[in-house]
Amino acid sequence: MLLRSEEIKRKIIHLSNSVIPLSYYFFVEDRLMMIWILLSITIFFVAVDYFRFRIGWIQKWFSVFFSSMLRKHELEGKLTGATWAFIGATISVFLFEKDIAVLALLFMSVGDTIAALIGQQYGKIKIGEKTIEGFAGGLVSCILISIFFPSVNWINRIAGSLIASLIELSPIPVDDNLMIPLISGGMMTLFRGIIL
Repeated sequence: MLLRSEEIKRKIIHLSNSVIPLSYYFFVEDRLMMIWILLSITIFFVAVDYFRFRIGWIQKWFSVFFSSMLRKHELEGKLTGATWAFIGATISVFLFEKDIAVLALLFMSVGDTIAALIGQQYGKIKIGEKTIEGFAGGLVSCILISIFFPSVNWINRIAGSLIASLIELSPIPVDDNLMIPLISGGMMTLFRGIIL
């Protein structure tokens, strides 16, 4: 099945969320500075989400550039996935050590994107609206990403990858752009505390 152009654009935007953890890992050494950067951007995105239904020119601008890519619930006034991604990133950087926060956010941006693309393109075995093939693709991509983070114990990396992929597969009502980094990051932090 060929993906619609709007869906491809949405996945490219989702994948571009990896700029957040990569910027933190390579360029922003200070954790507090990263929190302030993310918090500022998050406030901006929340404000745009709020006012896009209340101020005409914002609604028109948003409609021209983004409406074709939005999910039904986003069109009906819920926060967009991009806004949830910045909320998740801000909380993750605040809560977790740098390597775990970066890895958890990469699970969200890269692993979730790969899972969706494989599931939509090749998925046959359905679990609700998701597929086993998408789950497997997301899990493998998360594990491969985690190889580049040897400071995180291999058991933690596999546990975090598995949890991130299970969250993507699960029909949880909370946006997975928030839940994937928070729960996978929390799991890796917990395991780091009990595994030497």
